[in-house]
Amino acid sequence: MESNLLRVDLTTGEIKNEIIGHDVFERWVGGSGINNWIMWEHFLTHDINCDPRSPDNIFVFGVGPLAGSGAGSGVKGRITFKSPCYDMFGDSAGGGKFPYMIRFTGFEYIAITGRAPKPVYLHICNDEVSLRDASHLWGKDTKDTHAILQKELGDYPSKTHTLSIGQAGENQVGIAGVVSDALRIHARCGGGAVLGSKNLKAIAVQGDGGIKIKRPEGLMKWSDEFRQSLDKNEAVYGFKRRGTLGAVEMYQHIGSHFWRNGQGNMFRGDDITSDNWVKRFHKYSEVCSSDCFIACDAKYKIDGTESEASKEYIGESFRRPEYLTTGSAAGALDVRDWAEVAHWGKLTNDYGIDNQDLSCSISFLMELKQRDLISDDDVANLFGHSQSLEWGNMKDIERLVDDIVFQSNPFGKMFGDGPYKGALRYSEMMGQNFMKYAMYGKGGASFTEEMRPFPTWMNNMAVASRGADHLKGLGLIEKFQRRDLSQIYFGGPEAADLTIPDYKGASTAIIENQVALLNSYGVCMFHWMLDPAGYMPEKYYGEAYRSITGVEHDSDQLMRDGERICNLEKAFNSRVGMRREHDTICERWMWEPTDEGMYPGSVAADMFEPVLDEYYQWRGWDVKSGLQTRAKLEELDLGEVADVLEADGALARG
Repeated sequence: MESNLLRVDLTTGEIKNEIIGHDVFERWVGGSGINNWIMWEHFLTHDINCDPRSPDNIFVFGVGPLAGSGAGSGVKGRITFKSPCYDMFGDSAGGGKFPYMIRFTGFEYIAITGRAPKPVYLHICNDEVSLRDASHLWGKDTKDTHAILQKELGDYPSKTHTLSIGQAGENQVGIAGVVSDALRIHARCGGGAVLGSKNLKAIAVQGDGGIKIKRPEGLMKWSDEFRQSLDKNEAVYGFKRRGTLGAVEMYQHIGSHFWRNGQGNMFRGDDITSDNWVKRFHKYSEVCSSDCFIACDAKYKIDGTESEASKEYIGESFRRPEYLTTGSAAGALDVRDWAEVAHWGKLTNDYGIDNQDLSCSISFLMELKQRDLISDDDVANLFGHSQSLEWGNMKDIERLVDDIVFQSNPFGKMFGDGPYKGALRYSEMMGQNFMKYAMYGKGGASFTEEMRPFPTWMNNMAVASRGADHLKGLGLIEKFQRRDLSQIYFGGPEAADLTIPDYKGASTAIIENQVALLNSYGVCMFHWMLDPAGYMPEKYYGEAYRSITGVEHDSDQLMRDGERICNLEKAFNSRVGMRREHDTICERWMWEPTDEGMYPGSVAADMFEPVLDEYYQWRGWDVKSGLQTRAKLEELDLGEVADVLEADGALARG
């Protein structure tokens, strides 16, 4: 297995191709694993403590070897960089057609450094690569940028596919994302701000090449069996119909939503608590990529008859909102109409901004106003005009979004890096401590789901390498009460028991390793979630990976590979100064109970410390400091990483 890495220095305009050899795949699998390795190598010769918006930061795009191969397992591309909003390791996944179309150009990895003197976009047409003027694109949203580039570049040798930023990225808003084909956002950690700081508006690709498969017959056999297994899985049909919106009713039942900045855990409003979205707004289904056997994506179109609020959006069409788009609108902001929830998803996608951090920034101020902790005069001083800060008022919310996207007033500038930094800045300005109302986990990242009664979920928010996150160590075992999975992983039911801390930290550690493999294969993890025991990444997907790459690693070796990838992300964060005290969550999740849901009165503090201890123990890291040990790193063939950490004073002693 070999791959092409395209290196682009925007400062000098130098463009060159490097070969990523088979030995790199042997060690880093592909996708996010190789992305991490590219970024780690970069920061051995550049200041890791640089301003993430400086030319010294790197932006890496990569897609794993299963993507676009015909495996049918969906496609996710990965972007990797130092996060401008959290000042630590940053990465984000996104679907759509761009991630696999890049492979047909002959390139699978792109590393971008420096800063262009004026706005440009990168055009890759098979092996012809150029930087082009983007002055006509600057100021456009992601929808218009994509449309202009498709018209400008045509459809030969293939239709044009894009990865672009909107106005949020141009203005270097810390929580800006990067959007694939104007539809699928890589939202987390601020990749859009990194591209904006580099004056890179978009990457446009056209290609008609092929993908090399080591053993095509083996992949075809695996793919056919995979399709048949999905056809027999009843859960697949519900997922086809509703996608991640299937969580709405289940979360309403168990009390796992996030309402009004975390003051409650149940949605309000009869309409928003059901899946009526699918019945009333759904127009047609489609695939996120052309390499997916499930096709859980769908489009909506609003005709104005669905509700009174829908009359504001007649003719609007976009992709059905995912659960977290719903959680950030219907939950964090208490928006109770599906048309407005859908519009929120389109608005944030067009601007290219993370709706998790955005909603928690807005809801933070809404709660301060609700509690009369700030006056009308305080609000006017912050916004430069009167502002209602009324829960669920979409017109009001849109105005607040514009403030942040365009950095148009003190509020926008203060909260452009998300709720944690915004709350710190506002507390300092007001001379009061408002941090108990800021929702965040590690690094200051926010997340719009309930944490308090779910120890593994809570641990994920505290330790995930990219900040508060559910997808790095997905806590399916406990949240879905999967005693069968607990039995498979640990030989007993304890990991699924919410009343005890046992195996909760262990669950995070093991699943982080598995997710690292999925992200490195370049597949969509929702296939795996439909049958976690049947589709184990190290076993089931491992067969497809071996057929494609010829990397003959067995299940144990692949799990070790996943662990190695996780340890490199951890090492990056250790180098920028993160220790055990940074593996934490906000005051509300930790200490403040709610009386809603199936688990009233629960707080994260009940089990936080023993679960975190167990996580470090399963990781083989020092429990007191949270730092890695030389013994563990050398066990993973990362002795050179241990040397770097030791030189930086970021390796556990003894």
